Amino acid sequence: MQIKKVMKGLFMNRRVIINLVIVTFFFLLINFYLGIHGWIYINTILKHELHTVSKLIYWSIFWLFTFAYILSRVLKKHLPRPIFKFLHHIGAYWLAVIYYLIFILLISDLIGWLLLTFTPLSSEKLIISLGTIVLLSIVFLIVKGRRNALNTQFIHYDIHVEKSNLHSKALSIVLVSDLHLSTLVTNKRLAFLIDEINKLSPDLVLIAGDIIDEDITPFVEENMVETFKKLKPSIGTYAVPGNHDYYGGHLDLLVDHLNDAGIHIFLDEKELVENSFYIVGRKDLASKNRLELHDLLKDIDHTKPIILLDHQPYRLDIPTNLGVDLQVSGHTHRGQFKPNHLITRKLYELDWGYLQKNLSHFVVSSGFGTWGPPIRTGNPSEIVTINVTFQESSN
Repeated sequence: MQIKKVMKGLFMNRRVIINLVIVTFFFLLINFYLGIHGWIYINTILKHELHTVSKLIYWSIFWLFTFAYILSRVLKKHLPRPIFKFLHHIGAYWLAVIYYLIFILLISDLIGWLLLTFTPLSSEKLIISLGTIVLLSIVFLIVKGRRNALNTQFIHYDIHVEKSNLHSKALSIVLVSDLHLSTLVTNKRLAFLIDEINKLSPDLVLIAGDIIDEDITPFVEENMVETFKKLKPSIGTYAVPGNHDYYGGHLDLLVDHLNDAGIHIFLDEKELVENSFYIVGRKDLASKNRLELHDLLKDIDHTKPIILLDHQPYRLDIPTNLGVDLQVSGHTHRGQFKPNHLITRKLYELDWGYLQKNLSHFVVSSGFGTWGPPIRTGNPSEIVTINVTFQESSN
């Protein structure tokens, strides 16, 4: 039996190593393809082949940019903080450059080949013209994406729940998700978010996961807990963790900080609020011991409204069948980059927006922050407002 376990472990490790080698090979191949195009473009503009020193400088800078994000993540505990931040910033933006360059250069190469084959245009003119178009396209996408990430929009939904709320006829909710507080999404952005929420004077603030981006260090260093303390909803602020809150191994510390800020972060927990409605919060799917929803909803009075926070909008049929009135989620970012929204649309029954299934209502936010590159080319940063009205009490 022990030999079987050892052999299985060796087989799994071998698979991981083989997969890692394959991914690394293609990553290097793709980036070499991108780098060659840049080198050809520069040489063509300057009208002569650059000497060896220039080539060495070019490729050194290119590969530094290419591996900057990976290096910043792997070596973050060993690098001085300023060097880490520098590598992390340029690496994050460069990931977006790589993503779009792959598609744009492939299209550019095809157009160039067609024009070179069927027109009298010279290769030099084509390289300069198409290369400049590619360069300007990348600059446009990055600038536009950064503006989208900072230009937060408000999305509003009106929802009616077929249950009575003895405390009030309506409930104003602000939903935010996927803050990804980090070196890239800083305390300044969090302060902006808190100010905007407070202007709305909501009854409830719901935070649907991915509060930090794995590492809690920026959260602590920038004292973000003090910023969270400024939230002033009339009833309270409730949150659940997302997958990124688990990855860094800092969830317990994050929970302590948020509790200190007066934020109730639920880990498969529930609360009857003002003896009128329930708020239920689930652990994320990244948790190894997440309760089944039917177990979590045991002993709940289903005649009262039930609001569920679940980071990932997974299996919406389950809360529908169990009588959840409103579920709020995030996670998808709606792809964050175009055309990724076409993928998330296929992966999730609801990847963004509002959906009603029977008597259950679902709202999925595309998120406030960003993961990886601090840009959004697919959709802007958003804050969601939900006005919930209830059925008149028969009493």
